Amino acid sequence: MTKQKKEIIKKIEEIERFIAVDEELGCGFAPAGFYEPLEKEVLKLQEELSRLQHYSSVEEMLFDPRGTGMDDIPFK
Repeated sequence: MTKQKKEIIKKIEEIERFIAVDEELGCGFAPAGFYEPLEKEVLKLQEELSRLQHYSSVEEMLFDPRGTGMDDIPFK
């Protein structure tokens, strides 16, 4: 994996971790739309990551069964 991909994944995880911690510590009292800019940033980073990994969309990247063990299931 290239350094650029690793950095993008690290940024996505950092933002998602911040949101999770803030929700936990704030007991869900953030105002409506508070996390929207962060979620947009995650989506932008996911789009860049999917492009770097040669997927046509974020959905294709997120739902790719390769490497998840799902392709080993005998029934689908």
